[in-house]
Amino acid sequence: MRLGAPGAPSPEVEQPVTPAEERDQLRSLAWGLLEFPRVRQMLAGKTRIFMSGERAMALEPSLELAEVARLQEETAEGALLLSVAGDIGLAGTSDPRPQIRHAALDGVLTGQELLGISYLMESIWMAKRTVESVGGQTPLLGAISERIPDMRDLKTRMLEALDAQGNVLDTATPRLGPLREQAATSYQRLVRFLERLTIQPDVRAALQSSAIATRGDRLVLEVKSDHRKAVPGIVHDVSGTGLTVFIEPMQAVERCNEWRESAAEARREEERVLRKLSRITGDREPQALAALESAAELDFICARARLARSMDANRPQTLTPGSGAALRLVAARHPLLGPGAVPVSVHIGPGFRSLVVTGPNTGGKTVALKTIGLLALMHQSGLQIPAGDGSALAVFDGVYADIGDAQSIERSVSTFSSHMGNVIRILRHVTPSSLVLLDELGTGTDPEEGSALARAVLAHLTEGGVTTAVTTHHRAVAEFAGAAEDIRNASVELDPETMEPTYHLIMGVPGRSYALHVAGRLGLAQQILGHARKFVDPQHRQAESLLNELQKERDGLRRANVTAQEDVAKAEALRRELQARLSQITRQQEDAVERTRMELRREADAVRHQLRRIVEEAKESANMAAAREAANRLRQTLSEPTWFPVAPEEPLPAVPGEAPAEPERPVRSGDTVEIKGLGVQAEVVGLTPDGMADLQMGGVRIQLNSNQLRLVKGADASEAQRQPAMVSIRAAVLSEAVSDELDMRGARAAEAHELVTAFLDRCVFAGLRRCRILHGTGTGALRDAVRESLAGSKQAAGFSAAAQSEGGNGVTVVDLA
Repeated sequence: MRLGAPGAPSPEVEQPVTPAEERDQLRSLAWGLLEFPRVRQMLAGKTRIFMSGERAMALEPSLELAEVARLQEETAEGALLLSVAGDIGLAGTSDPRPQIRHAALDGVLTGQELLGISYLMESIWMAKRTVESVGGQTPLLGAISERIPDMRDLKTRMLEALDAQGNVLDTATPRLGPLREQAATSYQRLVRFLERLTIQPDVRAALQSSAIATRGDRLVLEVKSDHRKAVPGIVHDVSGTGLTVFIEPMQAVERCNEWRESAAEARREEERVLRKLSRITGDREPQALAALESAAELDFICARARLARSMDANRPQTLTPGSGAALRLVAARHPLLGPGAVPVSVHIGPGFRSLVVTGPNTGGKTVALKTIGLLALMHQSGLQIPAGDGSALAVFDGVYADIGDAQSIERSVSTFSSHMGNVIRILRHVTPSSLVLLDELGTGTDPEEGSALARAVLAHLTEGGVTTAVTTHHRAVAEFAGAAEDIRNASVELDPETMEPTYHLIMGVPGRSYALHVAGRLGLAQQILGHARKFVDPQHRQAESLLNELQKERDGLRRANVTAQEDVAKAEALRRELQARLSQITRQQEDAVERTRMELRREADAVRHQLRRIVEEAKESANMAAAREAANRLRQTLSEPTWFPVAPEEPLPAVPGEAPAEPERPVRSGDTVEIKGLGVQAEVVGLTPDGMADLQMGGVRIQLNSNQLRLVKGADASEAQRQPAMVSIRAAVLSEAVSDELDMRGARAAEAHELVTAFLDRCVFAGLRRCRILHGTGTGALRDAVRESLAGSKQAAGFSAAAQSEGGNGVTVVDLA
């Protein structure tokens, strides 16, 4: 039947829509074109419970700056919670709301339904405790968790009457156990009676089999249809073939009635238990629904954090009005392309509001456009985006897009008409706070007119201050953008050798067409290519040549950048290796210090033993002269440099061209010195007239002959020349007031050991018994480093986190030895 013929249905007439409805339709169209529904599906896959999955599928971008900031802060808190305390659980639960409402209407739930609700309420409480475990680090999540009521008693009530499978326990009521026992006894009596009946010769001959069957709630025998008279009783059924009759023998009817009556009474008692438990659950409907709502909200936020973790996403900065920039994406990846997505760096503003992307087909122009739009929608939905640090987005009052081929054969609408119709509708609703994305603007018609229309639309949007990104093949549009002050060019490129797309977006440069180059690689005759080149406008050929030279320079810079990055990576690897070797040397020095301390202790013990022996011998012999002589010999031995033997120092080889070292001056108080042969450093805290030096090495104080020391750094060296890792304690400090608190917030974990050791030394020398170290919570790396140092320190007798009112886990209180 042809259209318009008599009898044909009248064509559909589109109902007029209001401006607000048309605006909402355009926004929804853009969501679909940018594949935002697929992101919602990915988010729903990260949820753990029914209601949060519903929220994920209904997620819509917010248009309010304050709301977007709150949503992003929630997601950031969710990410912090996952990293610090782990996930909140709640996995694998079904929607109990229908059952809760049924119970509230005096309905009876099954034991499994009752147990499921009680276990869910307990898991929601555990989620609340997980949020509370991170203290004040997640205030938004904490405010949500505070609304969760304590319904753990529901599980206690259920387990008093139900087993783990939801069956009512015999002990649920005083009557239920005896009733079940009575039913079981009656059943056994009935079965035994029927078994005895089947072995009687006249009955056995009439049976198809000796098995006892059931029909309904009655026990029956399988009797041959032509022997039914041999077994008097009630016929409950006949087989499909008619050969078997299922008969309940008359002698068994009363016994079966007794069994069914006791079983029914037991079931009624079970139902009374379930009804009571259901009423308890139904009475708690408001609290249960409130707990479910709060749990869904927490899980929805954590799902956003789980999604961010799965795509290695970061929180973007939210640009405020008047910042001059509309968006800045650093190494942004399209979230639906997976780990193989090529990062795109793009920005619009400051200084311009429109971006024109040119380049060959399949080069990545449309992907770049979709990445911009989709990440803008994700940002305004409270989702973190797969982009690097420094990325930022404004809050747009609408994201409008015309992407792809919208030609409709049924409606007889051409590609150009379809695109232009969408553009016209978009222009009716955009504001300076909107984001407009137009793919292949001006295509599908005469190139000259299409280019003119594209430039006019672009100029209109730019003059209106609308953030705009368009892709085009029209050279005139790129030239127009290059000449305008508030429009910028960008391009995608092909590899000049392989003609494969690189998918990189280059800001500030229009793209090449590569048409003649590609045609030649595909085998087009050189004669035809030569004619084609003659037809190309000379200015266009010159522009292509310049762009070709520019691309070669970019490729050279890119290779140089790759080489530089490799060199940086090698340098970093070398730095790590040197750091590891330095750590090893430091450990060896600490071991040497400890060995020295133990050796000195053994030597001191030996000296004390000799002195005691001299005193004892003097007492026994009463010869004080001999005792004084022995004591003088011991004193002389201790004064000699060889008393504490060290390895001889080997001179370092001279460096060619280096000036000869100045003669080493005698050590002074405050100098940093090295013990020869041991390679450990110490600070001179005092000198004796007989050439002995008092040394401080960490928490150990020893005395050595100054000849055994080598000057490392004089006491008069400027503070700027000090090694950052050195921590020294001067004798003068001991007389000053020493603070019992060390604030390490902002320090690096690598610095913790030296800072903590120096602080404990000061506190011990000042006679303090307790001190405090402020390190904050943060990621916990600094706190762990501080406590690891305290665990290995002999100055710390014990340590613990401060009381909650005094800083909690962000402060460590140390009891000094």
